[in-house]
Amino acid sequence: MPRALPGWTPRRKADYDPPVTTPGRHRFEALDSLRGVCAVLVVAFHMPLAAHWRDWPLIQHGYLFVDYFFVLSGFVIAHAYAERLKTPSDAGRFMVRRLGRVWPLHVLVLAAFIGLELLRLWTHFDAITPFARDRSVEAIFTNLLLIQAYDIHGYLTWNGPSWTLSVEVGCYIVFAALLLLLPGRKSGVWRWVGAALAVMGAVIVVTQAPRWMNTTHDFAFFRALYGFFLGCLLQGCWTRLPRLRGGWATALEIASVLAIGLFVAWAQGPFAVLVTLLFVLGVWVFAGEGGALSRLLNAPALVTLGRWSFAIYMVHMFVLTVLLILARKLGWMPNGRRIDFGSPWVNDLFGIALFLGIVALAVVVHRLVEVPAQRWIDSKTKPKAA
Repeated sequence: MPRALPGWTPRRKADYDPPVTTPGRHRFEALDSLRGVCAVLVVAFHMPLAAHWRDWPLIQHGYLFVDYFFVLSGFVIAHAYAERLKTPSDAGRFMVRRLGRVWPLHVLVLAAFIGLELLRLWTHFDAITPFARDRSVEAIFTNLLLIQAYDIHGYLTWNGPSWTLSVEVGCYIVFAALLLLLPGRKSGVWRWVGAALAVMGAVIVVTQAPRWMNTTHDFAFFRALYGFFLGCLLQGCWTRLPRLRGGWATALEIASVLAIGLFVAWAQGPFAVLVTLLFVLGVWVFAGEGGALSRLLNAPALVTLGRWSFAIYMVHMFVLTVLLILARKLGWMPNGRRIDFGSPWVNDLFGIALFLGIVALAVVVHRLVEVPAQRWIDSKTKPKAA
C-alpha cells in the first residue's frame, strides 16, 4: 500500500492511485495545456493595446508565467531523461535533441526579424536606424549561439522572448553534467545538488537582480536555475508519492489555480520570487491528472493549444513588432504607448483578432518547421541497435 501524504489519511482506495515508480515517456497533457494557457497570458502581457484586460493585475504581472515554463521543463526533462543519461554519448544525444526542439524555430523567427531590418535598411520606411542597439549585427551571432541572455549586450536583442531558450539550454547543460559527474544516481544526489543550485538562483535573483523576478538579459540564468531544478526535485518526489484523484484532487486543483492567480495578481518586488514555489505546487497537483480541472485541461482544444504554445510564444513578438510599425504609420497610437481606437470594446475585439492571427501564424510554423525539424533530428539521433 502506498505511503499516505503527511496530514491526510485516505478513507477509500479510490481517493488515490499508487505512486509512479518507473519514469517513462508519459506525456502530461494537463500540464501541457497549462503551458498553453500561460503562453496566452504572456502574449496578453506583451500586447500594446488599450483594452479592458490590459490593466488587470494578472495581466500586468504576466511575465511571471514564464517561470511555469522553467518548472515544467525541469519536471518533464527529469522524468524523461534522469534514468537515461549514463554516458557522454547519451548526454550529447540529449543536447542535440533538446536543441532540435527549440533552435530551428528560433532561427526562423530570428531570420524574419533580420528580414524586417533589411527592409528598413533598403526602404527607410521609418526613422529608426537599421541594425542598431538591440538589432545589432553582433547580436545576431549571440542569438544563433543562444548565449544572448548572459548579460552580453545589456538588454534584450532581436526576438526578445527567446531569452528563455538561451537560459534553458544552459539548464540542460547543467542537468546533463550533474548526472554524468555526480555519484549516487539511484539515491538522487544530483537532485539535491540541483536543489542547492535552485536556492542559490533564488537568492541571487532576490539580492542582485534590479527588478527581481522580472529579470531577463542579466540574471535570467539564475531565475531559470531556480525553477528548473525545483522541477527536477519535484519529479523525484512525485514518483514516490501517491496521486490523489476524485474530490481531493479536484479541491487541490482549484486551490492551486486560485493561489497562483491571486498571487501573480498581487506579487510585486522581491516577494514575487515565491511564485515559483506555487508553480511547483501546481505541477505536482496537475501531473496526477486526477481531478475535474485536469479533465477539462485534457480537452482536445486545450491539449492542442499546449502543443502550439512554443510556436505561439516564439512568433508573437514578431507579429507585435510589425503591428507597432503599422500602428504608428496609421495613427492608431494617440498616446504613443498603446494602440487605441477610441473604445475599449473595439480594442478588446481587435485584441482577440490579433491573438487569432498570432495563433494562425504559429500553427503554420509549427507544422512546417517545428514538427518536421524535431522528427528529422530525432531520427538522426536514435541509438543504434545492438
